[in-house]
Amino acid sequence: MTFEVVVNGTARPAPGSRRLPDLLADLGLPAGSVVVELNGTALTPSEALRATLSPGDRLELVRAVAGG
Repeated sequence: MTFEVVVNGTARPAPGSRRLPDLLADLGLPAGSVVVELNGTALTPSEALRATLSPGDRLELVRAVAGG
């Protein structure tokens, strides 16, 4: 069953599994490579690995960049 979530302001289909890591994989983003905010709440990496999605969820994804 496919449903929509909003990722960085754009509606897109979510994976049928409802797992956030599966959506990140669909987007080509390895787990741990992005900071995730779900419905206005920043998730720790371990929370992101366990998170499930619901129709209409709003995600903000920011790539983690190392610098020096």
